[in-house]
Amino acid sequence: MTNQKTAPIVSKKLLLPFVLVTFLFFAWGVPGSMTEPLISAFKDIFKGMSNFQASLVQAAFYGAYFVWAIPAAFLVKKTSYKTTIMVGIILYAIGAYLFIPASQAQEYNYFLVALFTLATGISFLETSANPYIIAMGDEKTAVQRLNLAQSFFPFGSWIGTIIAGQAILSNLKSAEDKVDMTVKQLATLQTEELEILASPYSYIAIVAVVFLVIFSVTKMPAYKDDDDENFFAVFGKNLKKRRYLFSIAALFCAMAAQFGTFAFMIPYLKEYYVEAGELVKGGRAGELLAYGVFLFMIMRFVCTWLMKFIKPNKLLAIMSSLAVFFTICAILFPGNIGGVCLILVCGCVSLLFPTIYGIGLQGLSSVETKIGASGLIMTIIAVGIMNPVQGFVIDKTSINISYICTLIPFIILVFYGLKIEKFSNRKA
Repeated sequence: MTNQKTAPIVSKKLLLPFVLVTFLFFAWGVPGSMTEPLISAFKDIFKGMSNFQASLVQAAFYGAYFVWAIPAAFLVKKTSYKTTIMVGIILYAIGAYLFIPASQAQEYNYFLVALFTLATGISFLETSANPYIIAMGDEKTAVQRLNLAQSFFPFGSWIGTIIAGQAILSNLKSAEDKVDMTVKQLATLQTEELEILASPYSYIAIVAVVFLVIFSVTKMPAYKDDDDENFFAVFGKNLKKRRYLFSIAALFCAMAAQFGTFAFMIPYLKEYYVEAGELVKGGRAGELLAYGVFLFMIMRFVCTWLMKFIKPNKLLAIMSSLAVFFTICAILFPGNIGGVCLILVCGCVSLLFPTIYGIGLQGLSSVETKIGASGLIMTIIAVGIMNPVQGFVIDKTSINISYICTLIPFIILVFYGLKIEKFSNRKA
């Protein structure tokens, strides 16, 4: 046990900038959590779509993180955190708006373009906002500070899950409802359901524009660098630091495990979870997923508090060990027990991203942190890689067996949490 509170998590003079940047974590949590239900939604709307095809939603969304993380970090270095954040908000708004023409065109690929654009904006936001929060105070409280800011991400995720469940999934017809429909009726229904799917994103675009105006007129700390070292030279130097490099690998595993758990929870519940003698349908499955996201949100605050007494890496090892246990139960006992275990896994993964992210950047200089952020954000491509793999495993085996794809990363994270203290970023 250790007490890490040697300085305020956030000073009073930086409270307003901290609050505004923290709102961004909430803002990208909303559409981020809506991508998992979209897998189920697109399968229901587009007849004959496989789990692999539907999971390309995740490939488009999280692939954008990989593509744009380095350009975003480059923009941070050349301009400022504020400028990069504003660019991210603009792209975020455009991507959300593109859902409207995509629904009118009724083309699945157009939705993938909209998701990619939306996620491009989020990539700029994540690459700039995370290190910005770390810079707003003492390095010794950086992991706590980032966990506090990131605590509002699951709140956004919870809201997004509720929106997806109540505004989208609960308004879609089930496969059974479509059995007796004519071709013309199915075509009309598809048009209506795609409009339902796109509607929440139009409101997201409006909120983004309003926040852009607020952010643009607010004075924010700059944190300029005197170091003119070449971008890629610094990036290469970072990759020689074992703490940073191992954290990249750990964050890849964390993203694969976390989003693999969330992405296929609705199909898992619809396949195995029984209430009143019947399997639950999409809307109710969405509500159960919302319970998991709510637990994720609460545990982010709980873990931030626990870090006053337990070292972040040790706490990560503990929560990852619990995730291993609950995931094994979900694999071996498909049904209500397995469903409850997956909800509990949602609580276990709450600290993964901000904790590994903060640990990975500890000991780096200001310019190394700005550039190093891109390498860590790029690991979110794990979702775009592993979710289609998990979808493929489902097509070939079953949903419960597919959770082996999250079990293995959780096991790796246990060892990361136990061993990472041995490595430092201060020496290559």
